[in-house]
Amino acid sequence: MSFFKNLLQKINSLVEYIVCALLTVMVVVVFLQVIFRFVIHSSLPWSEELSRYLMVWIVFLGAGIGVMKKSHIGVEALVILLPDNLQKWTAVLVNALCCVFFAFMIQYGSLILKVVGRQLSPAMEISMAIPYSALLAGGALMFAHCFFQMVEQAAEALSARAVKSS
Repeated sequence: MSFFKNLLQKINSLVEYIVCALLTVMVVVVFLQVIFRFVIHSSLPWSEELSRYLMVWIVFLGAGIGVMKKSHIGVEALVILLPDNLQKWTAVLVNALCCVFFAFMIQYGSLILKVVGRQLSPAMEISMAIPYSALLAGGALMFAHCFFQMVEQAAEALSARAVKSS
């Protein structure tokens, strides 16, 4: 279990650096576009498209970081009214449902890649599989983090139950 946890933490560290690099590139590209448009009076035809695709990657990879850090928004109004043991099992159920959703993201992300793999983007003429693969990568990252959290929470709920019964 600790091997998987360490692996996910290393992957998450790498993803955080990647997101920072993508954000830096996006800021530079948008800044250059502003300079070219208003100072040089000649637009870069590819800058808007590149910044849009970078934003898509940042969002999906950043969502994976958010799942690991448990920083996504959640409604706990009803859960806090439940007994402690039921709260733990509710958290397991919520993570299981999230895993199902992320599995659908992975499945349909791979289906979309098969459809758009041969299409080219209008300005940069790169394969549309590159921006759409963010859905697959982000879904896989979120699934891995959520599944690990679900297993940890189930183990904690089971151990609390075992301690309570003894």
